[in-house]
Amino acid sequence: MAKPSASLPAKTPTPSRPTSSVIRIALLSDSRLFRSGLRQILEGSRSVALVGEASAPPVRDFVRECAPHILLVDAKIENVLAVCHELRQLAARPRVILAGADEDDVWALMALKAGAHGILAKSATVENLLKAVRVIHQGEVWASKRVLTLTVEELAARCSTASIASAAWPTMKTRLSRREQDIAQLIASGLTNQEVAHRLAITEATVKAHLTHIFQKLMLRRRVQLAALYHQSPLPLAANNGS
Repeated sequence: MAKPSASLPAKTPTPSRPTSSVIRIALLSDSRLFRSGLRQILEGSRSVALVGEASAPPVRDFVRECAPHILLVDAKIENVLAVCHELRQLAARPRVILAGADEDDVWALMALKAGAHGILAKSATVENLLKAVRVIHQGEVWASKRVLTLTVEELAARCSTASIASAAWPTMKTRLSRREQDIAQLIASGLTNQEVAHRLAITEATVKAHLTHIFQKLMLRRRVQLAALYHQSPLPLAANNGS
């Protein structure tokens, strides 16, 4: 297969191998290095066929044209969770693997909720990649044990916090200062402490201190519980300034 040149179009469907037993895979990344590395791996396997590459969303037409079973998406592309949401709207949508992800359990949980079927960390081996492709193609989910544990915990948290959110949220909301509400919304949206600090122009230590107070006031223990509570009854959008 020819290597992409400087004039490579944003979307490049490629012919699939003439057998129905192979898993059709397409790549989505704006990094040529990412696509090149995965291309070499996939071309070395007889069980998969690379059927297309795209360098950027939107992906609806690309997916319809090359009809992959699996879409391997660079976890670092901009608005990657929005891409997952977009793909969920397709009648015949591929199963989505986010590859090259940081080891951020809360983000991974949000990605699964957005529509991803697998999360592969930067440290994943070639064997992990090919096994994940097979497992996900069979209808299962691929993620770390920690993330799967968080998924179960969130289901439990939703059960335990749903009644609180619906019956007592106005009271719980008044327990938080405006700044704590801002931080709660950003944390529940998947931002790290460092990202929250940058967004609100405060120190990371201040974010940690506020987060401790938020957990105490809302009687929570984990960020995923805060996310579950927030998505049941959203707080107002965080302001970019204020105290």
